[in-house]
Amino acid sequence: MAHGKTMMQRFLDSMEMNFDKWHDGIGYDLEALDEMASTERDKVVDVLTSYNPSNAWRNFEALDHLKTPKALSAIIDGLQHPSLEVRIAASRFATNADDQRERVLIEALKSSEIFGGLSQALDQIETFHPDSVIEELLRGLLVRNSEAVNFAGMLFFIFGKSDTPFDWNLRPFFLKFNTENRVEREKAFIELCNILGLDSTKYLEIKK
Repeated sequence: MAHGKTMMQRFLDSMEMNFDKWHDGIGYDLEALDEMASTERDKVVDVLTSYNPSNAWRNFEALDHLKTPKALSAIIDGLQHPSLEVRIAASRFATNADDQRERVLIEALKSSEIFGGLSQALDQIETFHPDSVIEELLRGLLVRNSEAVNFAGMLFFIFGKSDTPFDWNLRPFFLKFNTENRVEREKAFIELCNILGLDSTKYLEIKK
């Protein structure tokens, strides 16, 4: 039991954030979880369900590592959290709840910002992009501002026109979507749709 308590404290210590851990994206001490007694793991789940939006992905990563019924249930519960940033973090690990995950990612594309969860949502969209998510990326090209630059890059990647989710060689074209000029934006949108083999007319009536 003393050994289990030591592992518990070691894990709790790893939850203390500093600038380096935040900046480098370092998660919690998952190895400590492996060495805990089952009763200690159950207590850790209760600790991990207290979310700070900026660290939420670390909590869900640890819950996913535990993979106990209680931990997996907590991930699904996270999809209903009041904070969109927390919901985005939960969706990364909610691999058996595609419908809910899809709704969260669409919401993220509609309203989140790069440093408010959108970057994490786009990371997921690299490999999880049902038709409705692609539709929202296309819609976002016409109604979002700086975010639309990243949407263009992701669409090129999804449609096999680039090897990465943001091809820096194509950045000058992607930047055309960061404009308040509707005419210029639509011109860029038509060009993008032509490259991707899409019909632009069905989207051009979209307004903010």
